[in-house]
Amino acid sequence: MKTHDPVTQLDFNAIDWSPHSFEDPGGRLFWKDDRVFRALRGESAEAFCRLEDAGLLDEMPQWNVVKTWRSDLQIDGYDLVVEHEKLPPSPLVSEWSPAMLRDAALLFCDLTERLAGQDLQLQDSHGWNMMFDNATLRYIDFSSIIPLADGEPWKPLNEFLNCFLHPLQLIDAHAAEYAFFLLGRDNWVPLEATIPRWTSLQFEWTRRRKQRECAKLFAINDRGGPDAAIELARSLKRKIEKCSLPRPQTRWSDYAGSFPKSGADPQADWNEKQRSVAKILNSLSGGTVLDVGCNTGWYSILAAQLGLKTISMDTDRTCIDALYRYTREHQLAITPVVGSFFSPAIAHGPRFYDPLEKRFQADHTLMLALAHHLFFKQGYEVSTIVEVAASVTRKTLVLEHVPSDDYWIEQWNVPHRQADYAIEVWREALQRFFTNIESYPSERSHESSDVQRTILVATR
Repeated sequence: MKTHDPVTQLDFNAIDWSPHSFEDPGGRLFWKDDRVFRALRGESAEAFCRLEDAGLLDEMPQWNVVKTWRSDLQIDGYDLVVEHEKLPPSPLVSEWSPAMLRDAALLFCDLTERLAGQDLQLQDSHGWNMMFDNATLRYIDFSSIIPLADGEPWKPLNEFLNCFLHPLQLIDAHAAEYAFFLLGRDNWVPLEATIPRWTSLQFEWTRRRKQRECAKLFAINDRGGPDAAIELARSLKRKIEKCSLPRPQTRWSDYAGSFPKSGADPQADWNEKQRSVAKILNSLSGGTVLDVGCNTGWYSILAAQLGLKTISMDTDRTCIDALYRYTREHQLAITPVVGSFFSPAIAHGPRFYDPLEKRFQADHTLMLALAHHLFFKQGYEVSTIVEVAASVTRKTLVLEHVPSDDYWIEQWNVPHRQADYAIEVWREALQRFFTNIESYPSERSHESSDVQRTILVATR
């Protein structure tokens, strides 16, 4: 066994425990001095010591496990305390895209196989134990790692089916929103939810067929031990890889299809809006960017290419899925999120997580081609839109104003609201929270119109 430095004793009642870390008997998460720690005991502490003695802790980040090391802290009732690398804010499972969910399932299978080789296992199998570090997935819960003895069944098989395989089968059946709704509300998707509602006879026949498929997995699990866990992980991985991820056509999925290629330097085929936003982003003194209503992320990609860490948010799951795939492929500092500060969906089941506006804040916020939809289509007042945007913005708000005589707004036929929407109203609302407001030219509203949009840049 390795020797360790003297410990610093902590008072249990004075610790800033995570309100979401209370279910695992093997450990609890807490913060101290803006650092992240986890107290471990019992089987979880034993498993950590095995990994430490085997010299695997330094290797585990290559397995997509958060970097973790033993700390010098001690708490009564726990065997040891470890420290984790602090990760940026991450979306919840219900805020993922289909490709994000599949990557999480595949990571779980890979980790199961690696840990079984050390006679260890994960006792939980759900996405709540994973976080996205930009587009890189990290497993974070060391209290879930416990020993796996010969002949012992692999604990999380049923949970894996409900939290990963069944949702992905629903997505494969073109029911992604239903799958994520169930994950958000209940934290799982039961087998019955994956069966189309045909006649009662067809439903029952399909249910029994799927139950027989699951029974084969449970028969492997009944053998128990590391070898059975490895066989299960490989079998489940094959099933996950067979699930297709349809990309349904949505109202906004092709919105940016004709945009020119993004890049750190303006290109000859960029329009005036793209040049203005590039100029604004270049003027920012580093920090983080929150792109609200990002679509497929043209401006998010631009911000990341300019060295700004970016959170990209949109309610269109197809758009976020496309952005996630691009971000993953090009290794950009972008965290994709399915959601909106203005139309929040169910963010969790029985777990009490903070709302979006508390979890995702940034130095600079982009709201491009969005405010007019919030005002005319969703009925938000200018003051409310600005107040919400200001609440998540530490320094700079970049908001595009689309005038009421814009080609598209005229198609909506809402003249009764136009007086409350004038650019002067927006400036007045912004002045409540920001000290300086500048204007930049944006694009024309339509090729048949000379109406010019305006980008307002408000700084604190």
